[in-house]
Order: sequence, then C-alpha cells, then structure tokens
Amino acid sequence: MYHGRTPRTLGRHIVKSGYGLWLPGDRRGHWSSAWDDQIGYTEPHTLHAGDPIRQRMAEERMQHPPVRFTPDMIDAIVTTVGRCAETSDWRVAAMTIESTHMHLLMTYTPRDIDRTCKWLAQQTTRFVHERTPHVGPVWARGKWCTYVFDDGQWANTRQYIERHNTRHGLPPRPYGFIT
Repeated sequence: MYHGRTPRTLGRHIVKSGYGLWLPGDRRGHWSSAWDDQIGYTEPHTLHAGDPIRQRMAEERMQHPPVRFTPDMIDAIVTTVGRCAETSDWRVAAMTIESTHMHLLMTYTPRDIDRTCKWLAQQTTRFVHERTPHVGPVWARGKWCTYVFDDGQWANTRQYIERHNTRHGLPPRPYGFIT
C-alpha cells in the first residue's frame, strides 16, 4: 500500500536469455515490440500472447542459430559477472545460469539499469568469444527486469534463484562473489 513515500529500491532481478530462445510470438508469451506490415505493431512493455505466425517470422529472420550455453560459456559468464561486480557499486546477491538463461539478483545501484545490463552483456559476450569456440551473439536483445522494494520480495527472489542452482546439484550460492 502506498503511504505517500517513495519506495526504497533494494535491488533488481534481471533475466537474460540466450540468443534466439525467446522470440516474438513464443507460445509462453513475449515482451517484444515489433512492427510487421502484415501483422502490425506490437506494443512494447506488454506481455503478448503466443502467435505462431509471428514466431515463424522471427525464426526466419534469425541470422544465427539459437544459443544454448555450454559449461565453458557458463564459466566465462560467471567469471565476467564476478569481475564486473568487483569494479561496480552493486553486488550480486544471487545468480544462476542455465543452458538457456541467466537470473541475476543485484543490489541497488543509482546507475541506469539499462546501461548496466547492456555493459554486462557486452562484457560477457566478449569474454565468451575470447575463452570459448563460440562465435556470434550470446544474448537475446533486451532483458526482463523487476525492481525489488521490500525485504520479503528480496528473500523470495533470492530463494527462487537459489532453487535453480540446487535443482542442478549445485550449492545455493555456488559463486564466491555472491554477497
């Protein structure tokens, strides 16, 4: 309930997908903003229902195959996120990387979150290219980002991410740089 004060942002929950894995038209729904002469405009920042025609069109436009993260790619991403956090005013509170996507719970920063996420994507892509045989894009364009305003939401988000790790036989916080 709003009581006349601005909520304090504790952090952000960021989700980044591998390139080509959550296209416009996806049956799970999609957040993409796109224009097509035949289908029309899809509003940005709105969850849209699956649309097999839009998905087929998006698949036809892909210039690279979909990216599933290999263990070497995951290691490169983990290393890079840790290095980025060390040199930043934010910290990683929880993180998991699966073959298709990454969840990152980061502490609050006054920096522009879009620029921060773009920087992380650029840095991880560069390191993946340096350390693995992968060429081409690593990440899908954009991200899913929610702001975390209260301790309960923070704890629930952290537990949600940590459960991803434990389901894969890892400790809840497998990376040494997590606060």
